[in-house]
Amino acid sequence: MSPSSVVLYIVSLLWLNLTDAKTGYFWHITDLHYDPYHNSPEFHRGCRHNRANNEHSHHNNRHRDHTCDSSWTLIQSAAALMAERHPDTLEFVLWTGDILSSSMEHASDRVKLEAVRNVTDILSRTFSSQFVFPALGHNDPPPSRKLVDMWMQWLPTEALQTFETGGYYTIEQSHSKLRIVVLNSVLWSGGATTSDNPHPHRGRTQWEWLEHILIKARRKKEMVYLVAHAGPGVEERHNAGSSTAAGGGELTPAANARLLHVIRAFSDVIAGQFYGHRHADTFRLIYSEGRPVSWALLAPSVTPRGAGSVSNPGLRLYKFESNTGKVLDYTQYYLDVTNTRGELHWSIEYNLTQYYGLREVSATSLNALAERIRNHHDRSSFAKYLSALRVKHSTDISDCDSACVHVHYCAITRADYSDFRSCVRNPASALASRAPHNSAAIFLYAILILIS
Repeated sequence: MSPSSVVLYIVSLLWLNLTDAKTGYFWHITDLHYDPYHNSPEFHRGCRHNRANNEHSHHNNRHRDHTCDSSWTLIQSAAALMAERHPDTLEFVLWTGDILSSSMEHASDRVKLEAVRNVTDILSRTFSSQFVFPALGHNDPPPSRKLVDMWMQWLPTEALQTFETGGYYTIEQSHSKLRIVVLNSVLWSGGATTSDNPHPHRGRTQWEWLEHILIKARRKKEMVYLVAHAGPGVEERHNAGSSTAAGGGELTPAANARLLHVIRAFSDVIAGQFYGHRHADTFRLIYSEGRPVSWALLAPSVTPRGAGSVSNPGLRLYKFESNTGKVLDYTQYYLDVTNTRGELHWSIEYNLTQYYGLREVSATSLNALAERIRNHHDRSSFAKYLSALRVKHSTDISDCDSACVHVHYCAITRADYSDFRSCVRNPASALASRAPHNSAAIFLYAILILIS
């Protein structure tokens, strides 16, 4: 073989290695909160106002404000958008729970399952060639044989077995080194430890199972996506980190601390974490010995109604290396429910790396973004963050002073409940040192957060 042929051979091998990183896409949809009563004679059960109230308009099953959960029309429009923006290299769909509206809390099991079936059917038609991986939220029916029969089209036998007993499962993909681990966060929330829960041991079993799966993934040199309805960290808009916060689907303080411990211990194999629940577009960072080692991206809800804060409906399309699970980017879509065109007018809200000026999606780059967000002297990054947090419902940051910014920063960077409370209490934080005249405001804001 001539020298030139050797060079060509080496170049071709290098090219094959470089092109082996296959790019794919996956959708993340969450918190649909489908309300079958939205446009029925029982309309008042789903919306917290009267039809006679002229301040609200829902004629022809259309949203015009943020006081109602998702109508069937809104669900259909979300499916239509995803079908229209359907990449050829779409690998799978993450569906992270709270399928049903809280208006269905007292509905019969039959009615709840029928509503879940309706949503399942429309997703089956939308993604006829892809697998949808569902996670259970605290508004959803518990694991059952009926749910297994409904979702067996998407899950292999081994996954269906653990799903039926505990609502969690793992997907081991034969064509790549990416493993998907879907957790049942309901088992670790406040409601799962009460006397109303007939199977409190399932939460303990899930811990043992999770650690076993992560050890197996490390041994097999796999990368892992952790997926659940609710993830670690606090909710900055409510009584964050308190024992009562877990009652609304948040993890208990003990479960939150244990999950953070597991994430730190296996940060070398966890390629990403994907959660919903908060009805907000935000992210969380996990640190080990002061170094950012893992990140969690929280997708906004499809429902426009929130608990304490409202936002527009959102859908998220991720771009990633399907062999390794490395997240490259995502595109966030939204629908302005007050627009005059109705539910069909979805738009691109932003592209993650372009919007925030990120070179990559990593714990290090997101940590740098968090530092920019808390910079009191340059509010541009925080303005972008707050607009995204509310899914363009409001771009006004005038109601969020430096004390408010500090609490958002604490929520992003202090996933442990006690660490969050300490961060909020501490007027000597980095933010306070940049703006010492606001230390009193930070202290007062901390008191309000902690006693709410």
